[in-house]
Amino acid sequence: MARRLGLALAVLVALGLAPAARADGDPASDVLYSANVFYSFDQRPSDATQTRLNTVVENARKAGYPVKVTLIASAADLGAVPVLFEQPRRYARFLGLELAFVSKSPLVVVMPNGLGYFRVHENPAKAYAALRPVRVGSGGDAQANAAVEAIGTLAAQAGHPLAIPPPAASSNSSSGPPRLILLTAGIAALLVAVAAPIVIRRRARR
Repeated sequence: MARRLGLALAVLVALGLAPAARADGDPASDVLYSANVFYSFDQRPSDATQTRLNTVVENARKAGYPVKVTLIASAADLGAVPVLFEQPRRYARFLGLELAFVSKSPLVVVMPNGLGYFRVHENPAKAYAALRPVRVGSGGDAQANAAVEAIGTLAAQAGHPLAIPPPAASSNSSSGPPRLILLTAGIAALLVAVAAPIVIRRRARR
């Protein structure tokens, strides 16, 4: 019994820590080497809102304005540089320089408190002036929708206007139960699975 329980708990702990292990270094830079959008590990937008953002990013590429986007919901998304959380402008420069070897595309960073922008060899002042009206709000959908608005604004400023699809009708600010709740529920389920056969055998002996 104790051995089986210990093994079950070890498996759950390993699963629970997997995102933390994945988040070493700078996770966004790893993803954006090959992809165009980095989504927060813990607070993803709804499927419909992700589709909207991905579509706008692809439309921007086709219109001649390829762009990369990073949605940062918490310090955990920054891996080894959590100190840059809630500093979207500084992080945009940090990440943009990391990606400069593989991409010279504009980079948009969305954090709960605002936007960051970076493009190699470009003074960002003009972009930040254009992005000033964009508000982020709270939740995964709010961040993704802010990214869409930012992309539309920047593309138009660069001479590549885009048709922006309307926001998803049922936008959710959270992608699902927090990881701690899921982990706790998993532990409870395993405890029941381990204990149930023992209880049944004891009752059968009586």
